[in-house]
Amino acid sequence: MLLGMVGIVTSALVPLPLSRAVASFPPGSEGRRDAMAFAVLISVMAGLAAAAVTGFVTAGLSSPLTAAIVGLSSFVLFLGASPSGWFQGELRFVRYTLKTVGEIFTRFVFSLLVVAFSWGAPGAVLGFAMGGLALFITPRAFLHDLTWRPRVLAQKWRWAETADIAVTLCIVSVLVGVDVVIVAFLDGGSIATAGFQALASIAKAPVYVAAGTVIVMFPLLRRPGVDIKAVLSASLRSFGRMAFFACAVIATAPHALVALVLPQRYHDSILILPWLALSGLGYASLTVLVTILLGVRANRRCQYGLVLACILISGGLFLGWEAQGVTGLAIGCAAGAMTAAAALAFITFPVLPSGSGRLAAQGLSMAAGLYLVLWLAAGQAIIWILIVVTSGLYVLAQLGNGPATAIGRRMRKAAQTATGAARILWKRQAALTQGHARIVILARAQALGAFTACVAAAFGVRAIGLTGGFELWVDEILYALLGQSVSSGQMLPVLPDGPFFLHPPGFFWIEGVIINLFGVAGNNLDLVLQMRWLNAVLGAVTVGLAFLIVRQAGNKTAARVTAGLLAFEPFVLRSNSHVFLETLAMAAVLGGLLIIVKQVSLGLSDKRDLLLFLAGLLLGYGVLTKDFFALCTVAPLVVAALWRKTLRVHDSARVLSAMLFPYLIYMCIVVAEGMFPDWLQAKTAGINRLIGLEKTTGFSAEGSPSLVSRLIDNAGHFGSSYVLLGLCPVAAALLCLSVRPERRFIGLVSLTLGIYGVYSAVFGTFEEQYGYGVMIAGVLSVAVLSVEVLERRPRFRKPIVLGSVMLLLLTTVLGVRLETSNDNGFQEARRWVEEKLPADAKVSVTNSTAELAFADDRRFGVWPSTALMLESGANYILTQSLPTSQGYGYMEPGMLPWLEENATAVFSHPGLTNGTTTLWFVDTAALGDGARSGIGTWSSPHETGL
Repeated sequence: MLLGMVGIVTSALVPLPLSRAVASFPPGSEGRRDAMAFAVLISVMAGLAAAAVTGFVTAGLSSPLTAAIVGLSSFVLFLGASPSGWFQGELRFVRYTLKTVGEIFTRFVFSLLVVAFSWGAPGAVLGFAMGGLALFITPRAFLHDLTWRPRVLAQKWRWAETADIAVTLCIVSVLVGVDVVIVAFLDGGSIATAGFQALASIAKAPVYVAAGTVIVMFPLLRRPGVDIKAVLSASLRSFGRMAFFACAVIATAPHALVALVLPQRYHDSILILPWLALSGLGYASLTVLVTILLGVRANRRCQYGLVLACILISGGLFLGWEAQGVTGLAIGCAAGAMTAAAALAFITFPVLPSGSGRLAAQGLSMAAGLYLVLWLAAGQAIIWILIVVTSGLYVLAQLGNGPATAIGRRMRKAAQTATGAARILWKRQAALTQGHARIVILARAQALGAFTACVAAAFGVRAIGLTGGFELWVDEILYALLGQSVSSGQMLPVLPDGPFFLHPPGFFWIEGVIINLFGVAGNNLDLVLQMRWLNAVLGAVTVGLAFLIVRQAGNKTAARVTAGLLAFEPFVLRSNSHVFLETLAMAAVLGGLLIIVKQVSLGLSDKRDLLLFLAGLLLGYGVLTKDFFALCTVAPLVVAALWRKTLRVHDSARVLSAMLFPYLIYMCIVVAEGMFPDWLQAKTAGINRLIGLEKTTGFSAEGSPSLVSRLIDNAGHFGSSYVLLGLCPVAAALLCLSVRPERRFIGLVSLTLGIYGVYSAVFGTFEEQYGYGVMIAGVLSVAVLSVEVLERRPRFRKPIVLGSVMLLLLTTVLGVRLETSNDNGFQEARRWVEEKLPADAKVSVTNSTAELAFADDRRFGVWPSTALMLESGANYILTQSLPTSQGYGYMEPGMLPWLEENATAVFSHPGLTNGTTTLWFVDTAALGDGARSGIGTWSSPHETGL
């Protein structure tokens, strides 16, 4: 940590003033040579002083050899400061990065030698000096400007400038590292102290982000004629994104991951990591704000801020140590650092650009959202890593809008005003940052960043209620078991009664890979809850894909509204939070649709054939997941070639031919296994159900509740969903009349789904899952149609904007309410059973969902009448009021009121999906009376043939 403090001082003391001079004077000029000579001399002098100070401090903590090596490392770090400043002034950030990577790599290799030869602490610290050697690898141009000019030491203005920076940054560096040094003296080198020090080094990652921001920002602030507001705005935006991200990642890091890099004896200290991460963010903000005040020469404000920061941080450390020792020190450190940062922000505010407060509020809200998502996902290390990777890609993609852009603008302005050699230099460097390739890369980076943000936000919404807000369905268990069968080596998914051919295996193959990859295991209920995370990720990706489609076919505003609707749409959330097939199928279809829309809108391209083939493979995999999606893929592709030449004939043919490959592979496996007759029988039955010839399930089946009554009952929960379902066919039909072919194709896809939705509701087998595709298509078509209408009829802007805002607000409210609901009766029942049910008890289940959910518990069985319960010796029965009252399940509906009068409810849990889930205790005498009265006995064979 001492050497880290030295590194911070060296990066600001010498490079910052030198970078300003190098950027202001051309190569070979007197001004540049004077500045170089002064920087090198200061480096040597300050390096010797730093070596003495750090060596003396280390001597009180370790051996004389270690102290000597620490002093040597401090001196080497200072010697490398001048080359760093020259690179920054020349704006050679790629070379600067390579040099830094070389430094890290050298230290890493040397660390391996330290371990191999057991050189101990002195050898480990020597790695700093060895890594510092990479700092001396500089171009010849650096040596050409290097001359011996001791006279520059007599120039007082150089000392004044350097002293301001030196004193300020020394104070900041001491504040940043004081907690680690203090805890070593106060706690006497205990295990808790060592854990604190190790984690503090990790938690100060935002400080290094601040150091990088300072490197870019300070030379620009000190340049004459610079647009200070623009530089500050870009720098703060970039710093906020990276620092907040680093803090959230460190604060929520799963303990299992931290334990991989932290020795076992320090694991108890992991609990203080969030506090240390918060202190790192405070220190980083303090560093940046102090540098801003230095850069704009607000020295008096800077001095006041540092005095206040010293008081607040020292007070926080003192109070924390007195209250709770090492743990309290971490808390006090976080409180002091954040309070000091807030105070300094208030002092700096007058020199910040307008809108800084709004920018800070946005950054804090986004950081809080990211922290919440990562905190919720921390229980699943793999999910946490996926979110961190996607969020990190988004942060990196946004860096094109940060200080690099400001540097490019500064370079172009200097190129217009500079003369002679400086003008040639600036033109050459500015050319490196311009050109069509850069524009394309930045556009793609922005699109990737927006896509990543949509996916991360949508996943965060889904993660909130994934395991507690959505009741278990029997289809989920069956689909999870089918995926488990694939994971065991079966090419074709199977159930205990044989191969499963009702749906193709696209989803089950993916499940099998995930189960093997992440080692998913447990009982049926555990398996389902873990596999729900797969669909949560796929559902979030669907939101991102829909955003890109509308962004391509409409505009960015419509795309944002689309993402907002799909992120919170309650029916979409419900589908994405169950182990259903439709989520993967729709994600694959949207992936193919995005490629087609982009190719149609952009026209011919060199990679058009390959991309259309890829689109066909994605669409085909959607069909391989569920046959139903052939309707919204094959039909639009055929019609698109005929309807106003939306697609060229050979383009449609190419996509259709590619669509055959996934299903063809599946059929080859079926035929090779000799199971084609079974497949044909299952598909014939499935088609008959699809078109309504057989109505054994769905709202049109005999004895099922009517669709209208179901819509009325759920209007308070899915009102926005019904609006979108109704708008889908209408908006799609109007979109088919668009003058733009990509919009017409979206309209054709949506119209196909909308028409089938109407048909199945009236004539066919309409199940709730079918509405998922219609919902997605409805959002896409309504969003793109709104853009089309506004382009043709601008006077409709107000009603369209008002309607969009109202729909988005309604959707968000309903979605949040659904995600925060407690609809998990089966989970709560299982938890009660595991804790309180007697070991010799027997429980009857009353539907197939409960039968599979408790299949691993021998106390459970299917005895859904009083006679069967009496015969089997079961005194408990588990019921779900809503499906039972509607005639679903094994139990005769009339038995439910009998239980309410003659049984005792030992467990009860209300929910949206199943009504009240209740575990009843019925004494033997009551069962005997019920059996004699025939309570619970069906008058005709039912689901189980009982």
